[in-house]
Order: sequence, then C-alpha cells, then structure tokens
Amino acid sequence: MAEGRSVTAGEVQWVEVGEGQSGQRIDNFLTTRLKGVPRALIYRIVRKGEVRVNKKRVKVDHRLQVGDMVRIPPLKLAPREAVKQVNEGLRNL
Repeated sequence: MAEGRSVTAGEVQWVEVGEGQSGQRIDNFLTTRLKGVPRALIYRIVRKGEVRVNKKRVKVDHRLQVGDMVRIPPLKLAPREAVKQVNEGLRNL
C-alpha cells in the first residue's frame, strides 16, 4: 500500500494563538495552517475532538483568543495521483 504524505510531520503540534489570529474561527485557522488539507477533513477532525483548544474539545464555530493553545493532530493524506505518461505510439493513433 502506498505511503500517505504527512502534513504535520507525524507528531502532535501545539500552536499558540497570536494577535493576528485572535477572533478567528478554529476552522478558518486550521485551513490557513494546514495547506492542502480538504475542508471536509478539517471539519471531521474538529468534530471528532482531535483538535483541541486549551485541552478542551471545541466546535467548528469556536472563536480563538490571544494565548489559546491549539492542538493539531498528525494527519496523513493519500498521495496525489501521478500524471500518467502516454506512450508515443498511442499519441499517434
């Protein structure tokens, strides 16, 4: 089976919320932190309680405050499909 590409380097990350992210919803915060991760996956990990703020479960509409500690779990995504090369003989058909 193919190895998935890791988004958060295989370990839990703890991120402190700064002034710039204060008042931002947790789903939007994660979307900007986890580039390339589908929104559906972000919503799922928040609903399942894998994402936590100050060691507590939150809902997707939770607004962050300065100093909040956000737990981001390690994520594995399916590898992107490789572009298939077309044989020269097939191109001439």
